[in-house]
Amino acid sequence: MKSQANKSLVALAIAAAFGLSAQVMAGEANDIKVTQSGSSNEATVEQTGVMHVAEVTQSGADNSAVVSQSGTFHESYSTSSGNGNQVAVTQTDLWHIANTEQTGDNNADTVTQSGFLNVSAAATTGNDNKVDVIQNGFLNESSVELIGNENTASVDQDGDGNFAVFRVAGTGNDGKITQTGNNNQGGLLALDGSTNEGDNNDVTVYQKGDNNVGGVRGVAGDNNAIELTQEGNNNLAFVYGLQGSDNDLTMSQDGNRNTSVLEFTTGDHNDVEITQKGEMNAIGDSLIAVVQGNDNQIDIKQKGDVNSAQFAVVGNDNDVDLEQKGNANYAEFVAQGNDNTLDLSSKGDSNEIQAGAFGEDNSLEVVQKGDMNFAYTVTAGNDNEVDVKQKGNDNEAIVTIEGNNNTDVVADQTGDLNVIDLLIVGDENLAKLTQTGNGNWVGNDDGAFAVTGNGNSLLVAQSGTNNLVTGSQNGVGNSINVMQSGTENVATVIQH
Repeated sequence: MKSQANKSLVALAIAAAFGLSAQVMAGEANDIKVTQSGSSNEATVEQTGVMHVAEVTQSGADNSAVVSQSGTFHESYSTSSGNGNQVAVTQTDLWHIANTEQTGDNNADTVTQSGFLNVSAAATTGNDNKVDVIQNGFLNESSVELIGNENTASVDQDGDGNFAVFRVAGTGNDGKITQTGNNNQGGLLALDGSTNEGDNNDVTVYQKGDNNVGGVRGVAGDNNAIELTQEGNNNLAFVYGLQGSDNDLTMSQDGNRNTSVLEFTTGDHNDVEITQKGEMNAIGDSLIAVVQGNDNQIDIKQKGDVNSAQFAVVGNDNDVDLEQKGNANYAEFVAQGNDNTLDLSSKGDSNEIQAGAFGEDNSLEVVQKGDMNFAYTVTAGNDNEVDVKQKGNDNEAIVTIEGNNNTDVVADQTGDLNVIDLLIVGDENLAKLTQTGNGNWVGNDDGAFAVTGNGNSLLVAQSGTNNLVTGSQNGVGNSINVMQSGTENVATVIQH
């Protein structure tokens, strides 16, 4: 984990920038190496100069090492093996490299670097490990790997081009990565970068700046809590390959052109919350987010312009809530399974919602308030509920039902030039269509709707001007009730 030869070449370039020759650097280069093996060891290294290198190796119990370097070229390497080890490294300005490896119990690592080019890598294996890394500057890089129980890692970077990775394997791991600046990248890895295995893991990533990338590549375990917060533009937050149950996932993005990716998520009793504020936001890898499992809670809020969301839920007893506020929003949601609930709402202009429920006892609700809204719902299965409400201008609703005993199918439109296209295939279905406004009509471009099956019941209520009802119903024991109030209404009902 020591620095590479090319870094020494860059050090020569930096020293040349400071008006130092290689001979002067070689003459002023400090070197301290401490090796201890036994019990109750202590090592303290303090260097003030230009070219500093410090190495501390301790093997035994009750070891403590403190390294403080102040000057221009700093490198510190510390390796501890035993019980009760503590390492604290403080380096200031300009070129910082710190590597710390500990294997044993009750290890604590603290690395503080401030300056130009900071690099920190810490690897701990054992119990009760704690790593705290703070880097101030730009071009910072930190990588932490913890293997054991009750591990904790916190990385705080302030500057440009920051990179932090947190990798864990064990139980009760905590990770917190805070980056402020531009071009930041966040934490927790696997699939396969590796480690990241265990239960009760907590990951918190906070990034403030532009072009940030923060996320969890893969999490295997239960009771994980993941929170991603990004403020800025062109941010990307992703959770890829989440496996486990009782997980709590929160994504919050405030800015423009934000993207939240949630893909290949498998487990039960998970809580997913995505909030986006800004313009041209998107949810999903290639606008597709997938959650597989049962009893999951998914809350999505988008506030801004040109928002997009595509989501797929595979499993039973899942609850999905979508709220879009803004202009030109797009949402497409699919639920495959039983007893799922989709509650989708859009407030704004040019909204479009496409929703599908495939299974038994599913509930699908679409609410649109604004101008030029479009809603398309597809339901395949039995005992499903569909409720579409549109309030505004130029709304269009397409409702397709395939199955039996779908007794709560409601389409309610209030506004101008509303259109409802209805297709029902099955038995014992009940549909209620209500239109209030001007120029309402029921049917498609051919002026027809289709209800095929036995024992179906259809109620159409229109109030306004220039209303039109045409249709066709095929089967036995079907009923149609049409109520029109206004001027120039036309009703054509055909039953076979």
